[in-house]
Amino acid sequence: MNYSGRSSRAIEYAQVAGPPFLTKKLGFSVLVLPLADGSEIQLGGVKHEEADRMILAIRTAWREHFEELVSGTLDDLSVISDVVDRLKRPRRYPSACLLDPFVDRADYALKFLPDLIPDGALPPKQQELVGEILHFRKEPETLRRKAIDLFIEAELVEVAAFLDEIESNPLTPEQRLAVLADEDATLVLAGAGSGKTSVIVAKAAYLVRQGIRAPEDILLLAFGKAAAAEMTERIEERAGVSVTSLTFHALGYEIIREVEKGVPALAPHAIDEAQFRALLRDILINDVASRPDMALLMLKWFSELLQPYKNEWDFKNRSQYYDYVESCELRTLQGELVRSFEELEIANWLYLKGVAYEYEPDYEHPLPGNTRKAYTPDFRLTESGLYIEHFGVRKSKGPDGEIRLVTAPHVDREIYLEGMAWKRRVHQEHGTTLIETYSYERVENRLTEALEEKLAPHVTFNPVPPERILEKLVEMGEIDAFTQTLGTFLQHFKSSGSSLSVCQERAEKSEDKARSLSFLKIFEAVYEAYQLRLGSRIDFEDMIARATRYVASGQYRSRFRHLLVDEFQDISEGRAQLLLALKAQHRDVRIFAVGDDWQSIYRFAGSDLHLMRHFGEIFGGRFAGKDGVHQVVDLGRTFRSVDRIALPARDFVLKNPKQIKKKVVPAKFADGPCFSVVHYRRRQSDHALRSALDALSSRTNGNEATVLLLGRYNFQKPKSLNEISSGYANLSIRFMTVHGSKGLEADHVVILGAVAGRLGFPSEIVDDPLLDLVLPEPENFDHAEERRLFYVALTRAKKSVTILADRDEPSVFVKEVMETPAFGVVSEDREVTPQAKCSECGGRMVSGSVKSRRPFLVCEHRRLCGNTRPTCNACGQDVPMRSKTDPDTFRCSCGEEAPACPECKDGWLVRRSGRYGAFLGCVDFPKCDGKGKIKSEPHATDGTKPQPRSPR
Repeated sequence: MNYSGRSSRAIEYAQVAGPPFLTKKLGFSVLVLPLADGSEIQLGGVKHEEADRMILAIRTAWREHFEELVSGTLDDLSVISDVVDRLKRPRRYPSACLLDPFVDRADYALKFLPDLIPDGALPPKQQELVGEILHFRKEPETLRRKAIDLFIEAELVEVAAFLDEIESNPLTPEQRLAVLADEDATLVLAGAGSGKTSVIVAKAAYLVRQGIRAPEDILLLAFGKAAAAEMTERIEERAGVSVTSLTFHALGYEIIREVEKGVPALAPHAIDEAQFRALLRDILINDVASRPDMALLMLKWFSELLQPYKNEWDFKNRSQYYDYVESCELRTLQGELVRSFEELEIANWLYLKGVAYEYEPDYEHPLPGNTRKAYTPDFRLTESGLYIEHFGVRKSKGPDGEIRLVTAPHVDREIYLEGMAWKRRVHQEHGTTLIETYSYERVENRLTEALEEKLAPHVTFNPVPPERILEKLVEMGEIDAFTQTLGTFLQHFKSSGSSLSVCQERAEKSEDKARSLSFLKIFEAVYEAYQLRLGSRIDFEDMIARATRYVASGQYRSRFRHLLVDEFQDISEGRAQLLLALKAQHRDVRIFAVGDDWQSIYRFAGSDLHLMRHFGEIFGGRFAGKDGVHQVVDLGRTFRSVDRIALPARDFVLKNPKQIKKKVVPAKFADGPCFSVVHYRRRQSDHALRSALDALSSRTNGNEATVLLLGRYNFQKPKSLNEISSGYANLSIRFMTVHGSKGLEADHVVILGAVAGRLGFPSEIVDDPLLDLVLPEPENFDHAEERRLFYVALTRAKKSVTILADRDEPSVFVKEVMETPAFGVVSEDREVTPQAKCSECGGRMVSGSVKSRRPFLVCEHRRLCGNTRPTCNACGQDVPMRSKTDPDTFRCSCGEEAPACPECKDGWLVRRSGRYGAFLGCVDFPKCDGKGKIKSEPHATDGTKPQPRSPR
């Protein structure tokens, strides 16, 4: 469009903001043309008749231009308009994959139109059409979300009868939402007892009933044959349709068979976990250890690196350190339990060097003036008679710049250094030779090197042959434990398609670099031998990887459009890649995953919780330029556990901040406590079990009840279970491992063997941080998987949970449960008093045996701490503590009061009799000889004895 005046100028139609109009200025007619940038073009001195003709011509040409632009995209705009119109009354769930093509089509159509089409440039219907499309393109997700809400609201009414009747009980509101949700990727968070199978059955039936999918379009994937078969039967029974239900392995098998017209032989160990472990054990002993370089590395591994190294400086207090040491069961190659990793390194080095030793022997000379504990040096070399003491001190610069020895922050430095000096004096006075080692030598990575230098003048070394060491390790069971770690690592390594170079990069950055790199060298040798043993056969990881390649390359064409995945928390990286390859073959494929990250307990078999935690990012669809589109539905409601089980169990598992937060609606509300703990002494677990069953039997009032005995391991099954069960006619009792119990329930659950240690609960074997070298997202939370396993154990119960705990070595989970008020634990005995804390290390004080006719408490860390405290005179159950409001008084939980000892910080005064009559003496006599006088008081009128008062 051109105009002329004092100068000429060409105007694009897109620059015009509206039709021209005529106005008056100073009595003259002026033609005005508004522009898109807000300015105007004015033509003055135009005659009125001429101006009218010009306006008409410009308007006509302007409108024809825009109508011509729109006419070229009218078909596209009309189709998109129909889609937008359907969003106002959606008949199907508006999934991202269904709508995103129309967003692309709108982009294509609108690119031929200017950014702004002024009002009046198009006929009203076309103007409205373009405006509707522009709004759709500007806020596509807003319109889609509104459409989803409209669809769900209407569909809930439409299929209400179906959702009421598809299962034996009407579906809950949360289950209904899960069935109707049909996003590109939908994750259903199905907590313990929330009815996940009902949701999967209803989902498949709903898709067929509503004509969304034909039965052959649906693939249901499960992790076990039994689960797949059960859901197939239930869908057929409830909906009258048959859908394909397979395990991931069966799917991989079918894909390979179709492409290759046959399948390679499957290795026997692929379907037999015990055979898999036996194969790795054989490889480790016969293929790897037979290599001289690897034999030396394995000796170093089992003598120094078997457990993740930690020392006192790594913990907030001594009790936490003792917990860790006890859980690791630091047992030497000679068989002793030692007190620290550094002592373990020294003991194993002596053993490998052929130096005979005793661990913590009685000192050979009597020490009549000793007021300390009996002196037992760390080591005595039996041939030379030398003693070795390892001191937990490091070097540090003092305020004056001088190097000085320091202890861990929670260890009293002055007392510790004085103890070192005392030991030196003892050896000097009695003419015995003391060799000293220090923690700072371990920090400098020269602990055993320095020890060798110190011993060389006195000792002849006679190294033990590696084959004898290997026999010893087999005998101790260390080889079997290590092959379990190797097996788990191997499965993750192959499933994730990882490489040794990637793992080595992570090892270089790990906290325990030396241990990580040594493990990878052993693993590399094991992996090479394993692949050679496979030969032309394949394992399950190979099968899934090969099937995935066939799908991704298009050699296998999938007919499936809806993938329903059960127990999604157990998925591995390899299985996830297979799902993604199937999803990528068709634009409208939906993934419907049902699982519970709180019940992810198969990390040792390859499951990777990272895939569920980042579900949307990995499996989500794409819409309007944004990836990761997905829907999450939280079932929330449990049909199993009462509130006093379900809610504390929820809090317990959420202590790990990486677990997905979910709501929990309990099945019922309990009238009283639902948790109890029965503590037992060594070799008295059957007695504790009978005590627990007696209590449960009496609670049922003669009514029948089911009882599930759960063990962390199969070996925990009571040997006399049949005999025990026969004594309770009203109780149906059975034993299972916690892993085997998943998906089951009982009225009452009894958790057996809640003990600390490598084979305890939590187990210290499965959470080895070495797995972080092969997993994309490390689990930097202590006992992460074992915490989830304990949650599974707790949530098998409908009405009550009883925990049988080792009195001397209770597991950290038992301590946590007892110390958490929400659990409301009722103790079936008085063996443990959770209130009293050890004054030495901060651990719990538990009941000791009667000492001098007086009850006393002993620190739970008997072997490492051993601190004892007398109990209260009145109750004999707890330890009085210094009052915060009155420091001169000690008060017991029972209400009894006693004056504080004037000489020591932890003692209180009790009534004693002496040569000169009654007096007040420190409860810690003879360790402390603090005294006080008994003030004379008038006799009580109620016949009670007058109470001693603190001397002022």
